[in-house]
Amino acid sequence: MKLQQLRYFYAACEHNHISSAAQALHVSQPSVSMAIRDLESEFGVKLIQRRYQGFALTDEGRSLYHMAEGILRHADQVEQRMADLARRQTPLRIGVPPMAGATILPRVYGQFLPRHPDIFLTTSETGTKMLLHGLLDNTLDMAFVTHYGPLPPAFKSVPVSYTETAWCVAPGHPLAGLKQVRIEQLKDEPLVLFQSSFNLYELVDRRFRQAGLVPNVLHQSGQLSTVYGLIRDGIASGFLMRSVEPLFPGLAWVSMDPPFSATISLVWERHRAPTRHMTQLIDSFRLSE
Repeated sequence: MKLQQLRYFYAACEHNHISSAAQALHVSQPSVSMAIRDLESEFGVKLIQRRYQGFALTDEGRSLYHMAEGILRHADQVEQRMADLARRQTPLRIGVPPMAGATILPRVYGQFLPRHPDIFLTTSETGTKMLLHGLLDNTLDMAFVTHYGPLPPAFKSVPVSYTETAWCVAPGHPLAGLKQVRIEQLKDEPLVLFQSSFNLYELVDRRFRQAGLVPNVLHQSGQLSTVYGLIRDGIASGFLMRSVEPLFPGLAWVSMDPPFSATISLVWERHRAPTRHMTQLIDSFRLSE
């Protein structure tokens, strides 16, 4: 017995008419009739009694009809489960920092995936340092990372956007009206910074120490919403990328002097040949020449 034969028989029973079942299945009427005859031949019983209008089930036919419903339902569940498992055997594992993710993930889920429905994607958020470790540990396939200088030679990358990281403060702050600010002017400012696993923390800390200063860090967080809330409410100031400015109203954005120029790149481990799905992601996000 083949599942297709059973599906044809079950459809005929549901419609109580072979031609109606054939129309519903988008097959020819002889295909449904042949499937029923093949089942009758295999089991050695009559399943239906043909009439002028439709047919009537025999006792054996009614028994098969009732069993068929459970068999077909279970078969559909098995097919769906195995299809899900097949997709999950080779997921494309992507990492992204929270601030870059605010603009990158809508493009990934809203534009890239609809064009590539065969890709099963998993995403995670953490700082750039942890993302690079994930690529080397093979817990990630690719990552969007924010960097303020060259990436380590262990990685290959393509830039996907360029942006500036600005100092952000509540509008009522005395320095809010400036166009540029130097790190020395922030020596007494309470700061909310991203955690040390973020490249931005390392950049800010280095700039302060190059000026012979120690940053006044009020709080460190891995959550973009926490950083934004503390700045917006005037509790602290901090640093955010200009690319997310439209998403976070109510702040004063002041450029740094010298500027904090950031690159967001799509990165993978150098010795790993990109898969077809990785290449599709690269092509989708690669900047136009």
